[in-house]
Amino acid sequence: MQQIEVEDVPKMSLVVEGKYKITSKLGEGSFGKIFKGLNVNTNEEIAIKIEKSTESSLLKTEAKIYKLLENTIGIPSLRSYGCEGNFNYMVMDLLGKSLEELRVSCGGKLSLKSVLAIGIQMLKRIEMIHNEGIIHRDIKPDNFLIKPETNMIYMIDFGLARRYITKKDLHITLSQGRKLTGTARYASVNVHLGMTPSRRDDLESIAYVLLYLLNGRLPWQSIKTSDKEKRYKAIGEEKLRVVPWTHFETSPGELILFLKYCRGLDFDEDPDYNYLRNLLGNLYKHHGFETDSLYDWS
Repeated sequence: MQQIEVEDVPKMSLVVEGKYKITSKLGEGSFGKIFKGLNVNTNEEIAIKIEKSTESSLLKTEAKIYKLLENTIGIPSLRSYGCEGNFNYMVMDLLGKSLEELRVSCGGKLSLKSVLAIGIQMLKRIEMIHNEGIIHRDIKPDNFLIKPETNMIYMIDFGLARRYITKKDLHITLSQGRKLTGTARYASVNVHLGMTPSRRDDLESIAYVLLYLLNGRLPWQSIKTSDKEKRYKAIGEEKLRVVPWTHFETSPGELILFLKYCRGLDFDEDPDYNYLRNLLGNLYKHHGFETDSLYDWS
């Protein structure tokens, strides 16, 4: 897929719908580029995601999912979607830093209190999305943003998301031999094995994210090779080899149980989100952590 370069956006001054003006680059999603923008009529800052209109429009698919998730807690509001010149664009709420940015700013890892509170919020988000018949398929720290005023976690980047419930209200069927979907570092074992992603894989990815935030790294991060397919294969083999209670022996047992539960789910099994939340919530209470909205970056 052809990538949009910053210079492709004319002098960083593209204005869409006559009112949304690009002011600076924020980063990249699973496709396209993300910019900070300004509503010139209200001076409100917004986020603008852009892809080339010559591409098959993943942005259109993402916009449809945001529309479906409209008014869902912890999902940014879609302001507008359309085409301007050679670009497709999507205008959304502007939020704060990602969990990955905050991890780095906090010295490379987060406290157990923050990780547990993050995990509880993430489970709420993913359960609501799953209840709408959608799986995210690219769970990673970069795809969770914090609203600075409230420390509420927002899930973003639905470019790879898909429906797991068909038009006939049936669960999608399992197939094999697929290429890896999402980000290899956080992908589930079954995704590495070429199986169709489902709800269990989103949850297993959340387990890896929490272990990553707590420890600052995952056991397979040291795998380096210039060949992407070989690297993905090696990471998958390492995950298969990893025995959670030995490779994460310095992590709380509850996080290991979280990972083991997710790995044990069947393809179309309904996850017990309450069980996972209680694992984290009970550990939070066991340590006597204050019930507040304060995190390491607060």
